[in-house]
Amino acid sequence: MKQICKFMIFLLVSGAMLCAQDMTQWIIDVRVPETTPEDAEIFVAGNFNMWNPADPAYKLIRVKPGIYTKVFNIFIDEIEFKFTMGSWNDVEVLLNGENRGNRQEKLKRDFVKKIYEIQMWHEHEKIENISGDVRIIENFEMPQLKRNRRIWIYLPPGYEASEECYPVLYMHDGQNLFNDATSFSGEWGVDETLERLISSRKINKLIVVGIENHPEYRLNEYSPYLFEYSGLKIRPQASEYADFIVETLKPFIDGNYRTKPSREHTAIAGSSMGGLVSVYIGVKYQSVFSKVGALSSSFGVCKSDLVKFINEHPKEYPMRFWLDMGSKEMGNMDLNEYQIPIKNALIDAGWQKRKEVKFLIFQGAEHNETYWRNRFDKVLKYLFK
Repeated sequence: MKQICKFMIFLLVSGAMLCAQDMTQWIIDVRVPETTPEDAEIFVAGNFNMWNPADPAYKLIRVKPGIYTKVFNIFIDEIEFKFTMGSWNDVEVLLNGENRGNRQEKLKRDFVKKIYEIQMWHEHEKIENISGDVRIIENFEMPQLKRNRRIWIYLPPGYEASEECYPVLYMHDGQNLFNDATSFSGEWGVDETLERLISSRKINKLIVVGIENHPEYRLNEYSPYLFEYSGLKIRPQASEYADFIVETLKPFIDGNYRTKPSREHTAIAGSSMGGLVSVYIGVKYQSVFSKVGALSSSFGVCKSDLVKFINEHPKEYPMRFWLDMGSKEMGNMDLNEYQIPIKNALIDAGWQKRKEVKFLIFQGAEHNETYWRNRFDKVLKYLFK
């Protein structure tokens, strides 16, 4: 018995030592510019927290005017990051106001102590800037999740004056799609992009339905599988979220707006975790959706499970999958470790390379709404051509 106990203790100690070896204590001191508001909250966002610009777990502590600090436990070797005041609209930039590239560090084991200086913050005033006919439904019921959510609906030019029916694109993170004033990390400019493409006849008219996220539930609703994030276990609710879209939201939209309800005219799209859940929903409900847009998808949180899911749900119908990433993205978006395996899984499941599965890398692009906005027109042209 004593020998067994000693062996168990050895295993526990060995495991703890291995965990410690895999972790770096990243100790940072940050100097902020004099223009920083006294009550500013400073965060660090990077490939270690899915580039969340206002992650409470990565909020710095103000030790005295102009200086913030924090100690983080980091479990990856090569990190990329930027400092923000809570959104990508309030991100650090260079002294001349130009975009600052991602900071990079190669962390060694044990601990690393670093001092960083923020030169300047991006000057951005949030304004109401909705273009075209965008309507809002407050407190839309989500019976599958026992919650309510705000829904945004973009209607194409001439909708009221015609009797025409339109394709529908469902999108996640609805508060970031149309209005800068409601966005938590900058807006996509979906309305402006659609107005421009439609007026120039580069795409046909369509309706876009944006589902707002709730900060407390976003990771749960967008994840099909259990994963750990900032020391917390994220309980998956993507299955219920998918059922909400298919069983509750889509019938409402089809019943109250002039849509083309068939799968040939129904699409779903999102970015980051929204890209992950779009692929999951598209594969799960192939009889409902024929087009999937997945930008900078956080496949790394559940790659193996998602590959298995795709293998178990092979091609039943023709589909179009848009997959992409920026060349400056790593972590859960890593090209060879996460993006390529999902692309290959879709091809192995029966969808044709290029014709049905398109994958692009955008040089210089980072993980935020500005870059997704810049390429959203390409996504629309591919999905709705």
